[in-house]
Amino acid sequence: MKNKTAEIIRILRTTIVFRPLALVLILAAGVTAIKAQDAPTPTARPDSATPMEAKTLSHDDKHFIMKAARASTNEVALSQLADSRASNPEIKPFAQMMITDHNQANSDLKALALSKGIDISKPVDEGKMDNISSLSPKSGADFDKAFAKLMVSAHKGAVDLFKKEVAEGKDPDVVAFAKKYVETLSMHLEHATALENTIEQ
Repeated sequence: MKNKTAEIIRILRTTIVFRPLALVLILAAGVTAIKAQDAPTPTARPDSATPMEAKTLSHDDKHFIMKAARASTNEVALSQLADSRASNPEIKPFAQMMITDHNQANSDLKALALSKGIDISKPVDEGKMDNISSLSPKSGADFDKAFAKLMVSAHKGAVDLFKKEVAEGKDPDVVAFAKKYVETLSMHLEHATALENTIEQ
């Protein structure tokens, strides 16, 4: 009888000691699980550049991207106007070539700017408006002459801009973009000059 009583006391003591400990362990495990669920899940960084990456570009490379974005966007905007308003039959094929070629260049430039952390939204918006107000009121031969003159002037500036970047650019990706399109722009300039000469005759 004494042995049974001693055994019961031992079991009770063990239960009293270990039950609180078990409860503490269970609660601790629960808190850890809750914290793990509440912790923010790391998200993959989007495929875009950081401000630090933008700072690695030279001032001239940044300037080239911004200026090219504005100029190329403007050539599309002016050519779209000419496609619907020009009276000379030779202007519309030229305008359509401008739209196709510069839209492709603009797409490539947008991707390049994004990869370098450069926001080109402002020069793009400016390019949509440059010279539009002066060209829009014109019609007939006056419109055709003004458009051709703008195209010659714009492409002279663009060719110089791209050639300078090819020769002096620092970032290899930016230089590669300039190399890709400098010949196309030179060809556009030749066409624009020939078009202007034809219209003025």
